[in-house]
Amino acid sequence: MKEVGYEQIATVLETWDAARFGSKDFDNEFGMVALERLFELQPRAKKVFGYDQGEEVGKSHANVHASAFAGLFDSIFQMLGPDLEFIQDILRQVGRRHKSMGVSPSFFPYMGQAVIHAVEKYLGKPLTAEQRAAWEEVYDSISNEIVKNILQS
Repeated sequence: MKEVGYEQIATVLETWDAARFGSKDFDNEFGMVALERLFELQPRAKKVFGYDQGEEVGKSHANVHASAFAGLFDSIFQMLGPDLEFIQDILRQVGRRHKSMGVSPSFFPYMGQAVIHAVEKYLGKPLTAEQRAAWEEVYDSISNEIVKNILQS
């Protein structure tokens, strides 16, 4: 996994906390906001959630995934730092799980855009250029590790 600098991690954590504590129902809402944006950017991603089996099935699967989304980011963010071995093990598992669900590695750049969109929504303003660069670097490092494990497993 590509090591990310302390300043970038601190910037991401600061904006994440500001977004998180700006909403009473962040855990349930954040993931859905991100997924809805993902579906706008990459409609093929809807198939992973069962939308090809009907709108009701898709929404049900998306809601389950969305409710765990913020918690996954919380967990990953808590592990960022100098000891990359532990987080690599977690991301290896995440990669395997995503592969078993049929997630295409090509979806990850769109998901990065969707996550940034959701963070900005909960901040109530666009990220600064510095904040956006930090988010992109941290997300790329995490998603590249997940994609590597999707391709290897």
